[in-house]
Amino acid sequence: MKNKLLALLGFIFLMNTSLFAGWIITQQTYDSDQGIEEAVIETIYLQNNVMKVVQNDLITVFDLNKETIIVMNQQRQVYWTGKVSDYKTEIKAAMQTAMEEQLKNATEGQKEMIKKMYTSMMESVDNPSKFAEEEPEEYDLQIEKTQEKEKIAGYTAVKYKVVVNGAIKEEAWLSESNRAHSEFDVVKFYQVFGDFTSQAESIQYYQKNDKYTEFSKLGFPLKSIYYYGGYETISEITSLEKKSLSESDFTPPSNYKKVNLMEIGLNGQE
Repeated sequence: MKNKLLALLGFIFLMNTSLFAGWIITQQTYDSDQGIEEAVIETIYLQNNVMKVVQNDLITVFDLNKETIIVMNQQRQVYWTGKVSDYKTEIKAAMQTAMEEQLKNATEGQKEMIKKMYTSMMESVDNPSKFAEEEPEEYDLQIEKTQEKEKIAGYTAVKYKVVVNGAIKEEAWLSESNRAHSEFDVVKFYQVFGDFTSQAESIQYYQKNDKYTEFSKLGFPLKSIYYYGGYETISEITSLEKKSLSESDFTPPSNYKKVNLMEIGLNGQE
């Protein structure tokens, strides 16, 4: 299931009023081969360059002002916080420990394979783009506006098609009643948190194209379909609520214990 974060970040292009008012957004994402019954439901809180994403028991807060991340596990009532460099250090240390444990019981024939696997994983933490889909030297990107419109979450959305080398890659229903907004710095978001989000998200090469960047500024994708050759991922906003949020909405509760990253449980499970 890919590109959830891209759809979430698109929300910043919806507002034409101050982010200090705050927004709460609900989004569902699912793969076509699984169906809407298996949809992942996420709630997003957004205000003053701070974004909180809630998915089941796992909460992630991205603070552009402090350039920090907070990860909380509601079930365990614990949290971790730090910069992307701290995240990388702890993740690689955990991988190193796991590798050493596996090597203790491995045969000579298995050791080389284990070392190679963990080395590759640690390299991907430092440089996720090294393992991303390779960008062709040349390709044709076309973004087509259609005449189709749809009412989604109370907003009228216009359908666009994103076509690469003649093959459709995306369909996006954009709310064009509001234009790009500057209070949430998307460029800075990817600069600061890109390596963190790349661990879970897959960014397609054409989405780095200047033409695609300009397209994303046209409006907010209330609904998006991503085509992967055999299956699709569908993301759709189901509700938008404008609400003044407090600082406590973005910080760990006082009864939560601060722990290292491995104690969080990044999959949200025990």
